[in-house]
Amino acid sequence: MDDLGEIQQLYSRYAWTLDEKRHEEWLDCFTEDGVVEGPNFGRYVGRDQLRQFIAKYRAETAMFQVRHVITNVDVEIAGDSAVGKCYVLHYRTHRGRIELSAIGRYQDELRKVDGKWRFADRKASWDYSGSPA
Repeated sequence: MDDLGEIQQLYSRYAWTLDEKRHEEWLDCFTEDGVVEGPNFGRYVGRDQLRQFIAKYRAETAMFQVRHVITNVDVEIAGDSAVGKCYVLHYRTHRGRIELSAIGRYQDELRKVDGKWRFADRKASWDYSGSPA
């Protein structure tokens, strides 16, 4: 698979592992010093803090089945680094009720480490959050 295909798989794996509560696999989507940041939960840097993020996310979403729908992936690759962006729709279901809970985007920095693409920095912004595009 070429680099672009591997990166597209990474975007999908991020959503699948988070939604299916396979959190150790989700951690593997990030570099060791990886960052995830967003208006709901704040900024988390490195594996220990990413585990803290997962604990907080798990507590917030425990009663829901969540689905991240990622679209319009756009990536520019330069050697072993890349920048990417995509739209994200966040759905949650509880007791048969489905709601679209957020619409926004991810802005990403990616790095190829030991032959695998991973997120080095992933920032979420929601359309309602007032975050810059």
